[in-house]
Amino acid sequence: MISLKLSAPLIGVFSAGLLCLGLYGMSIESTPFLSTAGSSIDRLQAVAADPDVSNLSSKRALGVFEYDCRTLAFGLTTPPITAEDRPRLNEACYERARSLVEAAPGNARLWLTLAQFAATLPDKRDAVVHALERSRAYGPWQYSLAVDRVQMIETMPDISEALATVISGDIETLAASYKGRDALAQIYVATPGRRDQIAAAVEKRAPKEQRNFLSKVQRSMQ
Repeated sequence: MISLKLSAPLIGVFSAGLLCLGLYGMSIESTPFLSTAGSSIDRLQAVAADPDVSNLSSKRALGVFEYDCRTLAFGLTTPPITAEDRPRLNEACYERARSLVEAAPGNARLWLTLAQFAATLPDKRDAVVHALERSRAYGPWQYSLAVDRVQMIETMPDISEALATVISGDIETLAASYKGRDALAQIYVATPGRRDQIAAAVEKRAPKEQRNFLSKVQRSMQ
């Protein structure tokens, strides 16, 4: 049992530790990028003003980035970003995503987000391909990311061999997943040019999974 003489110093050390954590938390809250005050546009303006990432280890930083920059990527901000502001904010979010993947290189979703913003910039084709490859490498079995990657690549002109490898792997991932087959059936219906490749991937699955996919295609076509 710890004596009272020893417990007092320990309590002091513990209290000092809590104080330091509290001050650190306050410093995080005071960072504009991490603030949840105002609208998405307010926070995106802060991203544009300072694209460098502070407190990279903070889950809160990743969370706010996901909320704001990915919302921008999908055009879901309220009110919408004006046409003249969008290129600048796209560039800022691209720089923010690039900083984040340097700090968290194993995050497949961040790599996908980097690819999405790189695709909005005229001179980042190589960055798009690299980011999609990294996203696939770090998240090969995440079907939701596979869906986003396939849909993104389908919008790109001149699909390179590297991107063809990514999309082939993602189709295999979707064919192996119950929920993934839902999305794959919709892609099958919407993208005639991919039907042979999708059918080949599905034919590798068990008969029950093949029947499941066929029923999903039939429902998607109704």
